[in-house]
Amino acid sequence: VRTGSFESAAKSLNVTQSAVSQRIKQLEDKVGSVLVIRGRPCLATEDGLILCQHIEQVTLLRHEVSEQLSGGSGKSTGNVRIAVNSDSLATWFPEVIDRAANELNLRLDIVPDDQEFTEDRLRSGDALAIVTSSNNPVPGCKIFPLGNMEYLAIAAPDFVAKHFPADVTLAEVAAAPAIRFDRKDTLPLQWLEAAFGDVARLSAHHVPSYEGHLICRQRGIGWAMMPVEAVSDLMKSGELVELVPGARVKTPLFWHSRSQSSGVLHLLSEIVLEVANRRLR
Repeated sequence: VRTGSFESAAKSLNVTQSAVSQRIKQLEDKVGSVLVIRGRPCLATEDGLILCQHIEQVTLLRHEVSEQLSGGSGKSTGNVRIAVNSDSLATWFPEVIDRAANELNLRLDIVPDDQEFTEDRLRSGDALAIVTSSNNPVPGCKIFPLGNMEYLAIAAPDFVAKHFPADVTLAEVAAAPAIRFDRKDTLPLQWLEAAFGDVARLSAHHVPSYEGHLICRQRGIGWAMMPVEAVSDLMKSGELVELVPGARVKTPLFWHSRSQSSGVLHLLSEIVLEVANRRLR
């Protein structure tokens, strides 16, 4: 399920592809139901996701026991699969990764996704914890508010001079090229509502990479939404300018984690909350 194919799974386990196929078939016979949907990529069935989630939790418990037996000597490493939005990964969340490694001896398997859609990862069992903009409770999970990530619309000075020679209006913004992360990215439309009290159809490039997103803006390819924390220095230096000063979009973020997992996940949650309390508005 993690690698997406029997061939990739076999390579990661240093066994033959037929061995993986046989083991999955034996497991399905034992459980009494199909666990993997064969395809490109291979996907877990509902029963398969239950087993994946169970294995994640058991692995964490084994890591916790190993750490306790060794007196916290750091001989054992644990893995936690979580879903985090790309903007958090580019700003405040690396501090969480650093502390999780140094304080808990954890390796984080992070799945990047839009903050509006990471919830699906938790519901499906693909992740034990998520950063999301949704405060809808997920069964079997605890939810904690993290704070707000504040966004503004920015562009390169040359881009502003070319496309907005007199003033920044809704019509001109809609006509000028925009940079959106993907078609799920609703931040530009939220900003239009905040800046002009209305929305419009945008002419946009879709660049699903944070680094590519920023480079496109700096090269004057389009205007786009960015976290304040990520561009404050670039704005001070004059490399980027704000389209409509003071027009901001605040996106609340929440941390959801499986409540039945080990104490290690609880400690990770404490780190996430502490870092977010300092870094988010």
